[in-house]
Amino acid sequence: MARGTALTSEALERAIADAGPAGVTPEGLEKRFLDSSRSTLNRRLRELCASGRVRAIGKGRSTRYASTAPFPEEDLVRYFETDWQERPVVGYHEEQLLPVPSVDPEKAGRLRNLTARSRPLDRRFLADFLIDFSWASSVLEGSTYSAIDTQALIEYGQRNPDKPVEDALLILNHKNAIEYLWEHRDLSVETLCRLQSILTDRHGIAEAMDSDHFLPDEQRGVPREYEEVRLGRSAYSPPFRPGTGYVGKALELIVGTAKALGPVEAAFLSHDAHSLSAGVRQRQQAHVATGRQSAFARCRNAADLVRGFHEGGLHHRPVGIL
Repeated sequence: MARGTALTSEALERAIADAGPAGVTPEGLEKRFLDSSRSTLNRRLRELCASGRVRAIGKGRSTRYASTAPFPEEDLVRYFETDWQERPVVGYHEEQLLPVPSVDPEKAGRLRNLTARSRPLDRRFLADFLIDFSWASSVLEGSTYSAIDTQALIEYGQRNPDKPVEDALLILNHKNAIEYLWEHRDLSVETLCRLQSILTDRHGIAEAMDSDHFLPDEQRGVPREYEEVRLGRSAYSPPFRPGTGYVGKALELIVGTAKALGPVEAAFLSHDAHSLSAGVRQRQQAHVATGRQSAFARCRNAADLVRGFHEGGLHHRPVGIL
């Protein structure tokens, strides 16, 4: 925007919207409105935030401002086409641990209504779900096992000798996690950590020692405070504060907040735990542990919940692999 452009609310709102989903800092906006004072800019920002047209992200010097209007598809495409190294670095925002509605109430209600036509949660359902879910979740982790391979492994203990051992372990770990969750449906930090431990177990098998899917025993089932996590090709930087107990406390806050929400909202919120409770190699497994726990404990049928996310246009990978 050229020098001399008036700092109106409309111009400022457009500049913030142009910044995309990541938002923009006040310093970045100052470069767009060179003839306006910082006090004038701050006043306009407060007005836009009060009107609900703009929201503040973060606090203090890390504060960014983003538009609350739905972003056009072309803006989202442009954002993701931008090299990740050129995107603004985004840290963990503690305010996102609080109970902020993240799902349209009408869509959340539609998902809850799916329980009216769901199958009973009996042993027959469990037998089918063990196969369907173990196969589908493992495929998302990169497994080469087919649905038939999965059924043969779970029902008859027959491993496909032409496929990697780690793929069989993925299936078995998902099966064990589901069976554990069937008996332990309370949403708690203890349950989540136990699920993560089950999902990352390499069973002492040599072929699994170097796999990205599993963890050493001492790193399983505990909040991730033993190493810094770097997400490949992402501008997001998870929290790393060794020796402070921060990650464990944040995980407790996530669980406490999720328990006070409805099942759909809780499933979305609970996926935040993946960046707090899992090891660097287990981000996706932690999605399974947190989201699936919420679905089983709070809904009659986890499979219907997953189907509802697809039917309702709400597919989100952390929840889509409940």
